[in-house]
Amino acid sequence: MGLNDRHIQDVFLSLLKASLWGVPVRIPSDFTDWKDVARLARSQSVLGLLGEELMSHDIPDELRAKVRTFLMQTVMTHAKMNSVIAEVTAALDKGGVPSVLLKGQGVARFYPKPELRQCGDIDLYVGVEGYARSYEVLKQAGAAMQDAKALKVGKHYNASFGHIEIEVHRYTEVYPFRKYDRVYQRASDAGMTEGLVPMTFGSVSVNTPADTFNVFFIFSHLFHHYLTSGVGLRQFCDWMMILHARRDHIDLAELERLLLDMDLMEPWQAFGCVLVGHLGLSPEEFPFYDSSHTGKSAAILSRVLSEGNFGQERDVVSRRRKSYVFNKLSSLAGHLSRTCSLLRMFPRQAFRQFCHTFATGLSRFRNGL
Repeated sequence: MGLNDRHIQDVFLSLLKASLWGVPVRIPSDFTDWKDVARLARSQSVLGLLGEELMSHDIPDELRAKVRTFLMQTVMTHAKMNSVIAEVTAALDKGGVPSVLLKGQGVARFYPKPELRQCGDIDLYVGVEGYARSYEVLKQAGAAMQDAKALKVGKHYNASFGHIEIEVHRYTEVYPFRKYDRVYQRASDAGMTEGLVPMTFGSVSVNTPADTFNVFFIFSHLFHHYLTSGVGLRQFCDWMMILHARRDHIDLAELERLLLDMDLMEPWQAFGCVLVGHLGLSPEEFPFYDSSHTGKSAAILSRVLSEGNFGQERDVVSRRRKSYVFNKLSSLAGHLSRTCSLLRMFPRQAFRQFCHTFATGLSRFRNGL
């Protein structure tokens, strides 16, 4: 059996819901494909979340040992990430650069066991004014820094403390079309300065975005990767857990205006049906829930499960050749094929994304990048 087998996916989703909500697990008595379930969980970056539940069943000893090791590594990485966040935030504060923690460890706290959420990198927002100063502060603090030319272009630069990667953001996101970017930047500026939600790492207070903007931002990031490269269920779970935990702090009128102005209400509702129909969120906890999008949610989930987190199951790298032109044409063909399949569900959003991707790719091709 493969990862697209319905029985494997059903068991995987049942284990995930049990881990997040404590609901009973539904597993056929003759089920034996535990290795495929674990592989699917790894491809979706949620093995940490459901690992303990997985080990409570009669799985092979070899798999049990691997899962136990993975969970131990996840817990240790989680502790290291938190330590680096405290160190970096304290250094920036001392250097006069206010920062806001985006996604990741700022969302992990909403899980039943935060230390089992699989870590990625650290995203810190410092804004336009603190951007150049933050580079010098982190360099002095001992971070390994990306080339300083990153300060002149793009929305963020990269730094690292040991094996922990940090993205330091000038902007939380940049939308390719001016009409939407103006709306987004106004919302981002407000959400990064007003109503910030503090949390503590060790003895260091770290700010996270205002709740209303945060739930929109996490969804926007998720949807962007869905359109471009693929996204895993970890991102869906992050979005779901913050909606569950902070539902009483969300300004629904403000959120509705932002979704409508950004032309994202329909995708929001369709993706919400994934949370409600497949991941166990209560319909009452999802803003603007509309069950008429249930059909789309099944197609969304199918794509997510087949592609893996950030498209890791698509095996794009193995198809690369030495020819620069071939690789560019292959990439274009891939984006075009992806867009055609997405146009049926989200025609406006998919078309806009393809136009931006094509224009960006053409520019890079002309410049030999």
